[in-house]
Amino acid sequence: MRRLTSLLVSRGLRRGLLGGEPLWLVLGGLGLVLRLARRAGRKRREVVFAEEVPLGGSLVITHVPRRGHNGRREGPAS
Repeated sequence: MRRLTSLLVSRGLRRGLLGGEPLWLVLGGLGLVLRLARRAGRKRREVVFAEEVPLGGSLVITHVPRRGHNGRREGPAS
């Protein structure tokens, strides 16, 4: 899909704007709209934790499973 939208946008600009062909101008605009719609639909990543590590310091990342209300590990559905 990405190659198709790239092709439509590049050819639309070249043949539509520079060459004066209205069909390619419309196809280029359609490709641009598809590209922007795909970009708008992407999930946004959010920063959960940010802190500067001092020079010479280290950073350890671990995963601790969440515990349920009864002290047991929560299942994947939670």
